[in-house]
Amino acid sequence: MKKLVVSLALVIALVFGATAFAAEKTIRVGLVMNQATTQVISTMANHMVKKCQAMGVEATLVYYEMDVATMINQIENFTNSGYDGIAVLPMNPNDGAGAMQAAKDAGLKVVTFDTIPACDYDYSFTASNTDLGYKIGEAAAKWAKEALVAKGVKPIIGVINRPQSEFLTERANGTLKALAELLPEGEVVISAAGDTEPMGLEAGENFLIAYPDMNVVCTINDDTGSGVFNAFSAAGYAEAKDRGLFTCDGTLTGLTNVSKGGFHKTCIDLSLPTVGEWMMEALVAAIKGEKSNYAKDTHFPMTAVTAENAAKAIADYNGD
Repeated sequence: MKKLVVSLALVIALVFGATAFAAEKTIRVGLVMNQATTQVISTMANHMVKKCQAMGVEATLVYYEMDVATMINQIENFTNSGYDGIAVLPMNPNDGAGAMQAAKDAGLKVVTFDTIPACDYDYSFTASNTDLGYKIGEAAAKWAKEALVAKGVKPIIGVINRPQSEFLTERANGTLKALAELLPEGEVVISAAGDTEPMGLEAGENFLIAYPDMNVVCTINDDTGSGVFNAFSAAGYAEAKDRGLFTCDGTLTGLTNVSKGGFHKTCIDLSLPTVGEWMMEALVAAIKGEKSNYAKDTHFPMTAVTAENAAKAIADYNGD
């Protein structure tokens, strides 16, 4: 009986010790984002790191700069280094899917952003990109009907897309669908590929060279929108009432430009800094084996921001 008591005491001590170790162990997560130069992504990623710090979680942030081989290597490094979870922004469902599956098989929890991957995962946070694109085109059509068509002016439209990315292609197609349905008086005369501010600047300059009377531009994000805004501003259209720019994401630059009431008419705000924090809450809950407040596939909020409500959107962005 004495030996049994000692053995039970030893087991209890070992279990308690293991539980205490687990409680004290610092959770480590890897954040694999696509581009540091994309304002909305870098801002969101910084919010993710700060949220981890607030939760006592160690976060390592890396960017793969649109190179899938680099992304795969980064995921493998986190897996082989004993991290507890990863958050990944793949541009297409198959990008890095094998590496993410290997991470999942090794016991890591996997959360993705913008794209649902072709592998097992714990949570995804995405836009309904066709719906988002449609909202961009819808905002453009509504404005053009009132500001152009009603005055006998034909909408001359330029669109920025990103064929290399499936989710951005869906977004651009949604915009084109809305324009075709809601603004049949308009004509999409030119398109360009891009997802960064320099690419947007180049596209905006080329649009104006080819079509000096262009009066509607729709883009797939705020970064290219910022570039287009700069191109049109350089041509003297920053405060234009008869030309309109329509974008999405909700970067501080995009929201600020909209607040001026000039060329940048509408931004569909996705509240991505907040979404980044949601992702970290979901990832850490999965690692701890806890239930989170998020659905396995969670969609971003989508709010149309114009000059009338831009101040509130900016205050929300700044956490005021």
